[in-house]
Amino acid sequence: MIQPFRRKLWWMDSAGWLSAAILIALALPGTLRAEPQHRAPGGEKVIVESGAAARVEEKVRLNAPGTLVAMFVQVGDSVKKGQLLGHTELEATKYQLDLARHALENLAPLKSAEGQAEAATATRIETEEAVRKRVAAETRLDWAVGMEKFHRSNYEARVEQKKLERIQFDYWTRQYEARFLRAPLDGVVTQVTAEIGRPLGHAAHVLTIGNNECYMIPVSLPAELAGNVDKSTRLPVRSTTNGHVARGVVNTVSDDPSSPGRKLIRLLVDMNDFPPQMASNLTGMKFDVLFPQNRPDMNS
Repeated sequence: MIQPFRRKLWWMDSAGWLSAAILIALALPGTLRAEPQHRAPGGEKVIVESGAAARVEEKVRLNAPGTLVAMFVQVGDSVKKGQLLGHTELEATKYQLDLARHALENLAPLKSAEGQAEAATATRIETEEAVRKRVAAETRLDWAVGMEKFHRSNYEARVEQKKLERIQFDYWTRQYEARFLRAPLDGVVTQVTAEIGRPLGHAAHVLTIGNNECYMIPVSLPAELAGNVDKSTRLPVRSTTNGHVARGVVNTVSDDPSSPGRKLIRLLVDMNDFPPQMASNLTGMKFDVLFPQNRPDMNS
């Protein structure tokens, strides 16, 4: 069910030297045991205590209001992270996205304006030379300068228009993607709460995905420290109960609703990376999580 995730982590406990290395890293003088609001000096790391571990159960919600028109899974189906689960109506949003794409990809007006601006500049240069040689009147140069300014302004307006078209295209791309429901993690569909043809509001709960072999560890920390990790970053985690070391994978990074200015990071750990007796008692367990102050290549 979560074999790809397990393959990333299973070897951590089978190699004693690696667990020992992580334990040493967690105890190095350059590692600061601190409350998360205290920032470690340059080059050091911060150990942050997590909240209580809990079995994974994620509610899949709509990112935009709409009527549910397709559902591709049912209760009991296994799903992979990112898998398409269903979608709301798409036609109107797809139409707007196609219009925005067509406008963005139509470069003819921009190229034409650029060519006219370049031609006007060449004319102005030629006229300056003619005036210098006294074969053209000063009024001719005034006209050439005016035409250059006009065409240059037109070209700059086209450039700004293309920037606006990019913004519109990005907006409708996000709106179109918001109509799709995708699995937030590997697991099994445990609940479907919405019906086909039913209008739903923003953030409406559509289905639930659970994973009995995977646990979620929440960690609250300052936003600047959270900026050093991304989704899929792997971080060392150590049980505060018995010191067992494993790896947690960052699943989500979001604002902490209970603490303004802080981020809530949810780490996934595989229960099979723990000894059997410990694995059966992970619920409620807390962990020390080693966070880098400066962004490394954690996935290498």
